[in-house]
Amino acid sequence: MQELSTIFDSLEQSRADYRAAKTSRFTPRANGVPSMGAGADYHYRSESEFLRMIERARAFERDDPIVGSAIRRIVANVLQEGFSPDPDTGNLDLDAALKTEWQAWSSDSARCHSEAEFSFRQIERLCLHSAIRDGDMFTLLTNRGTLQLIEGHRPRTPRTRRNVVHGILLDEQARRRELWVSREDLGPYGSLRRVSETRQYPFRDAAGNQQVLQVYFPSRSSQRRGVSALCPVVETQAIHADVQFAMLVKQQMSALIVLLREQAAGTDVAGPPIGDLQSGQQLQTKSGSIKPIGGISAGLDVTGVAGEKINAFSPNIPGDGFFDHTALLLTFLSVNLDMPLQVMLLDPTKVSFSSWRGAIDQARIRIRQLSNEYISRFHRPVWEWRVRYLIETNPAIRALAASVENPAQNRWRVPGHRYIQPREESQAHRNDLDAFISSPRRVQSDLGRDWDEVSREIIEDRLALIRGAAIGAQSLQGELGIDVSWRDILSPSLGGNAVTQSVVSQETGGNTDDD
Repeated sequence: MQELSTIFDSLEQSRADYRAAKTSRFTPRANGVPSMGAGADYHYRSESEFLRMIERARAFERDDPIVGSAIRRIVANVLQEGFSPDPDTGNLDLDAALKTEWQAWSSDSARCHSEAEFSFRQIERLCLHSAIRDGDMFTLLTNRGTLQLIEGHRPRTPRTRRNVVHGILLDEQARRRELWVSREDLGPYGSLRRVSETRQYPFRDAAGNQQVLQVYFPSRSSQRRGVSALCPVVETQAIHADVQFAMLVKQQMSALIVLLREQAAGTDVAGPPIGDLQSGQQLQTKSGSIKPIGGISAGLDVTGVAGEKINAFSPNIPGDGFFDHTALLLTFLSVNLDMPLQVMLLDPTKVSFSSWRGAIDQARIRIRQLSNEYISRFHRPVWEWRVRYLIETNPAIRALAASVENPAQNRWRVPGHRYIQPREESQAHRNDLDAFISSPRRVQSDLGRDWDEVSREIIEDRLALIRGAAIGAQSLQGELGIDVSWRDILSPSLGGNAVTQSVVSQETGGNTDDD
């Protein structure tokens, strides 16, 4: 029986279990990881710690020389000139009216923002910026036709309620029911004691339309609040800041003229003062005497005492591995913000063109994902709310929308990215068009343009060219008697021979042969 038990024990130990399920000196038991599993909200269950994460991310943006610029860079790459609506209701007059109203409303901060400070383009940028830095950003769609912004620290949970996740009240199906917002003057670490100290905003109205928007990018389905993109690199970025500060201090010290005095054992001679003596610049020796340490100036000529040897201190600062290590720390930050290090630093000089192209291609995949998710959480609900508001308040749009099945039908146009290799990439688009692999509308959409708008501009511009060329040709015929058409003026490579032959014929009496 003993041998049988040993065999069973060996078989038990040899099973192919996941090492991640075991605890060892390489995988110690982690704090805050429940053995039986938990939802995403469990890991930021403490409101004070959740708010501290937000404030720490904001502190990084304020004080760190890289973080603020890095967040602005990813926001600029996602939004570029901003997203634009392209109504597609089936009624051209309604489409044009909605687009005109949107352009007037979105560019007027007094009509767009509840505080009359920001245009829609600025609100668009602030919401994405805050969602990346803080974790999330809330927007109230008011009945006055304006957008009201709520930053992530204001939704709070009173002590008397338990089914509220940091300001978000959930119903029995864990759906968002209300947003509880504290007053503006409540400190980030002040506590709420009663529900009456908050204002409640329903996430949806009686008809089921959204009226509270939450911009965030969750990584789990059970996540009700957003988490800053800087959380995984908090310690790394803090260490990077300390290393940079220490290196700057060392560099500053090494820029001075530093002397090393060598004396025989038992000698306690201060030597002559170096430069002008400053108050408080004194050094006490082992014997208790005071050595004055004078100021240092460039080109100083120092003479030591008898028997003393003076050497210049010239350290190698920074060290050989400093720049590689700094690049590694900054890479951790850049990948958490979903962009290449070279884009974050605006410096592609350290990589080849192929490396740069590959990194940009991968970054654009993630940028498109962020753009689509941002549209679904912010732009699409805003457009639907705005169309409902116009139907209620604008009789002309109400009349046009009466015969349309879905007056809010719309497609958001995302700005395209410029060619990295213009000749090769534009030729690839032409090949796709010639081979019927793609359409002009799809190609223009990939470039962030509206084909209807581009085609209309092309036609208008060419009509203007033809009209001007026809007037010019008629003028030449009447003034000089030259037989030219508008095609000769617009296409000199094709019509140049005809123009030349016409002029030569008139000068030679019709004989253009070479004799």
